[in-house]
Amino acid sequence: MNKLILLLILSIIIGVSISFTPSKDTLFFEDFQDVSKSSSKWIRSSNKEYSGIVEFKAANDPVDASDNGLVLTEGGKRYAISYELSKPIDNSNKELIVQYELQFQEGVTCSGGYIKLYTDREDFNIEQVNSNTPYSIMFGADVCGSNDRIHFIVRHQNPHTLLHEEKLITAKPSVRKDKISHIYTLIIRPDNTFTIKVDNESVLDGNFHDSFTPAFNPPKEIDDPTDSKPSDWVDEAQIPEPGATKPDDWDEDQPKRITDPDATKPSDWLDNEPLLIVDPSETQPAEWNEEDDGEWEAPSIENPKCVSGQCGEWVAPTIVNPLYKGKWEAPLIANPAYIGEWKPKQIPNPQYFNVENPYIVDPIVAVGIEVLSNTRDLLFDNFIITHSQEEAQQLLQENWKEKHTAQKERQAIKDAEEAKKLDPSNGDLLETIKFYLALFQTEANQNPLLYLVAFSSLLLPIVFCFTRSKKPSQKKLKSDDDLVDTTSTSTTTTTVIKESVSIQDKPTIESEESDDDDDETTKKSTVTKRTNKVK
Repeated sequence: MNKLILLLILSIIIGVSISFTPSKDTLFFEDFQDVSKSSSKWIRSSNKEYSGIVEFKAANDPVDASDNGLVLTEGGKRYAISYELSKPIDNSNKELIVQYELQFQEGVTCSGGYIKLYTDREDFNIEQVNSNTPYSIMFGADVCGSNDRIHFIVRHQNPHTLLHEEKLITAKPSVRKDKISHIYTLIIRPDNTFTIKVDNESVLDGNFHDSFTPAFNPPKEIDDPTDSKPSDWVDEAQIPEPGATKPDDWDEDQPKRITDPDATKPSDWLDNEPLLIVDPSETQPAEWNEEDDGEWEAPSIENPKCVSGQCGEWVAPTIVNPLYKGKWEAPLIANPAYIGEWKPKQIPNPQYFNVENPYIVDPIVAVGIEVLSNTRDLLFDNFIITHSQEEAQQLLQENWKEKHTAQKERQAIKDAEEAKKLDPSNGDLLETIKFYLALFQTEANQNPLLYLVAFSSLLLPIVFCFTRSKKPSQKKLKSDDDLVDTTSTSTTTTTVIKESVSIQDKPTIESEESDDDDDETTKKSTVTKRTNKVK
């Protein structure tokens, strides 16, 4: 209770402290506090493929109910919504800081959470934005299953071909995938270095000249395509020693493993004991009708004498052969004719160019979110593009830091409560069931296929119960080695069944009763041998 009161007080403080004011260095700022203004400035693409509904509202479980954001409300939808700037951004000779807040309110399975900074072009139409709309920078979180990364992609124009290429950072910093808000920061510097931060902590420091794939600048020299290795070029560093011969005591025929000569069969080993026997506790059901149900067969069980595995044919274990040497090969020596590894000669690259400052990106005209999200209620907030790191830091501290701290505290309380529900020592079975049902519903709402799986799991046992055979015993296995020995007298009938048995097959072993007028022979006996019954 005390923690909840503290969180309430902290929420009030946060609501009062959200007071960031843009400066002259601010190129773009959006905190969605003025919903009517945000609704008019953020324009949805008219392309029909982008059918996801966007709302400007507070978080589902807000720390401050007056703190609004841009929310992608539906899962399994595409979104394209953008904000056109009043003036294009040029980052020449200046730092460029791009920062925004992202929260996967309902967790994340597969979703883009990145932003695009669209290129200033004459044909740019904010109402026609799609996945092919040229951008200068793509930055932010991208998650799908176990694959996740923070993107930083620059579209750069080749000065020779005038075509644009996407340059991706080679490293793959990880995304924060919990349900609380995180802030992503990109810092681009005029010295061609960059830094990516998550929650104000650096996750990647790189350089535009060597941290991207493909590189901004092609190599100065390339392999000569007309060059080829000379026929007398020797590039084998070692060769078999000439004149070396196999030693006389080298036996290539020796096996790698041999039977252990010291091994002996355990004295309690049962060579002739069957692995399966008829279950002595089973009797023919009273309602069994042989005309309708067929001949009743008692089920088999594992022979209790063979539980330790000491039944059947005994085979001695194997050991490593001390005489084994394998195939003989001559030892290797340095090749006196070795020249070295051949490489084609280098020639000037006719496509070479040198971009001295690849940090300079094409002018930026709009900020946009163009993603596919299988997760609902993604919340974006506190966008800023600026030339001042201090300003971005101020926004982080004033609008995000305390909120993030409150969310962490609250999440810790929730986690403790959920752990308590799952603790078997509490003995609250109903609450545990409710928890797992709610958890399943949350996951299934994001992945409807889970509903089909659950329904099938419930339906299959019911179908099985109505369609299974009445006969409780297993079907007999037949083999070409079936053998039946039968001996009859006027007072005793004994059927000897030899049945071939294996642990995998587990066939049923047949038995019949034997009666005798003599008191000493009235006991029921079953003689079981390993062979299949032939009728």
